[in-house]
Amino acid sequence: MRKLVASLLAAIALSGAVAQEVIVYSPFSDEFMQALARPFTQQTGIRVLNIVISTGESQSRLRAESARPQADFWLSVRPAILQQAFDEGLIEAYEPAGADAILAAYRYDEPYITAIGTYPLVFFFNTQAVSRTRVPVPTGDWDQLLDEAYRGQIVMPHPATSGTAYSAIATILQRAIQGGGTEEDGWAFVGALAQNVAQFTRSGRAPQTLVSQGEYPVGIGFYDAVWQLQQEGFPVEVVIPDPVFAEPYGGAVVAGAPNPENARRFFDFLVSRAAQDILGQFGNYPVVDGAALPEGGVDVPSEQVIEVDFVWSAENRSRILETFQEVTQAEPQ
Repeated sequence: MRKLVASLLAAIALSGAVAQEVIVYSPFSDEFMQALARPFTQQTGIRVLNIVISTGESQSRLRAESARPQADFWLSVRPAILQQAFDEGLIEAYEPAGADAILAAYRYDEPYITAIGTYPLVFFFNTQAVSRTRVPVPTGDWDQLLDEAYRGQIVMPHPATSGTAYSAIATILQRAIQGGGTEEDGWAFVGALAQNVAQFTRSGRAPQTLVSQGEYPVGIGFYDAVWQLQQEGFPVEVVIPDPVFAEPYGGAVVAGAPNPENARRFFDFLVSRAAQDILGQFGNYPVVDGAALPEGGVDVPSEQVIEVDFVWSAENRSRILETFQEVTQAEPQ
C-alpha cells in the first residue's frame, strides 16, 4: 500500500511539474528567450520551453497539430498571420492584462491581435563583402535592388516559410498599388528582384547570418537580428528602405493548448514593463511607453512607414504565396 501511495504521489508531482511549463513556438534565439524566461519563471515558477521555428513553418505545424496541439503560445507573429490563424481556429482571442499600457499607435480593435514589439524591415550589407564584390552600397531605394550589379548578390527569406519574407512581398505589392500602379506592377518588380536574389532562405533570420559572414554582400530582413550581429562586432550596416514596413508583431495563445493558463500568464508578462525592457536588449523596439530602446538603434522616419492593410494581407495570403511561386519558381533553401 505504501508503495502504491508513493507511486501515486510521484505521479501527481510529475503531472504538476509538467503543468508548470509553457511551450512556445517562436523564431527568436534561445539566448533571447532565456532572457525573457528568467524573470517570468522567477515570478511564476513556470518554465518556458522555446521551440525555435520560423513563422511560416510554425503556422503549418499548428495546422497539422490542431487536433492535438503541442504548443501553448505562438510568439512574433504579424497581424495578417494572426488574422488568418484566428479565422482557422488555431488561436484564441485573449487580451493580456496590462494591454492598456500599449501605445495607441500599436493598438488593434481585434481581441486576438495584441502588439508585443516591433522592428523595421531593412536592407543590410556587409561592408567588407560590398568592397570585395564592388556592388553598390544600398541607398534605401527599392528600385536600386533591380540593378544588374546585384545579380546573384542578394539574399532574403522565402515567403512560404518566413513571415519576414511575406511582409516584404506585401510591402512591394502595396508600394506599387499605393504609388498609383497595380498589383501586376508589384509582381513585375518581384520577378525582376528574384533575378538578383541568389538564395531564398527557409528561415527569416538566415540572411542576416549569411551576410554577416560575408557569403553575400546584401540582404533583406528584419532589423533585430542585424542589430544583434552588430553588437557581436560583425561588419554589417543598415539602410532604412523607403517605404519601410514597421508593423508590430504580436503573439497568441494556441487554441486547445496543453497549458492555456500558463500561456495567458506568459502573454500578460510579455506586455509588462519588465519584459519590454528586455526586448530592447535584443534589438526590438517596445510598444509600451517608457521601456528601454535598443542602444544605438536606427531611427525609423514615420513618413517612410507604409501602411499595409493586414486584413487584405490575410485574406490574400494563399493567393499571394501561389503567385510568388508562379512568378519566381523559387524554393526555400
